[in-house]
Amino acid sequence: MAVALPNPSSRLLRAAVAEQDDLVRHRDRLTRERVSLLSDLRQLDDALAAVDRRLAVLAELAGETRPHVATTATNPTPDALPPSDERAGTEVLRGPAIRETAVRVLLAQPEPIEALHYRRWYELINEAGYSVAGKDPLAVFLTQLSRSPLVRKTSAPGMYAVDRQAPIRIRHRLERLQSELREVTTAPPGPVGLEAVRARRHELDVAISQQERALEESLRVLGGDQDRASAPSAARSA
Repeated sequence: MAVALPNPSSRLLRAAVAEQDDLVRHRDRLTRERVSLLSDLRQLDDALAAVDRRLAVLAELAGETRPHVATTATNPTPDALPPSDERAGTEVLRGPAIRETAVRVLLAQPEPIEALHYRRWYELINEAGYSVAGKDPLAVFLTQLSRSPLVRKTSAPGMYAVDRQAPIRIRHRLERLQSELREVTTAPPGPVGLEAVRARRHELDVAISQQERALEESLRVLGGDQDRASAPSAARSA
């Protein structure tokens, strides 16, 4: 036998509607607070990245012999890092080897990664069996990462990506610099004078050397052996 349930009273319906309206308003407030907190978190993350970069520069200027005062010491977070990361049983990375290994580790991940936060990237090289030398390994890592010709910063705070097209762009810049160097070298001095020509030629020599090193590193890290033989060489003047 089916038992019919009584219809809810109008008072109960009004109370349910009122409660629903209150919950919707409360959810809206929580949503606005969440958006605000996420915005604050992104700003803090960006500020942390800037501080890490500055700490790395100061550490290099000081020869990495003076540890900085960690601001997270009194309020540690899950991703707080020890002052030294030279752990037993790991290969210790220094200098350019840090950024080259970082790119190789990211490219070796089983799933393609378009962009990654530098802290997570740092964790990946640790998981791969490497450690970074220095009083502040994360800051040193971030500095080397920002110097890599294969790494670019994305619009998101603290996010970096591997630029696989970097060798092509570097090659084009190198060709333009070489072309300008040839023009400066063969053109008559004119009214600008020999000193200005020599100064510009020196600037171009320095820029060409930088681009050559960047191209060589990019091809080496990406495994571009097939392109290395055709890499352009800089025109040099006596």
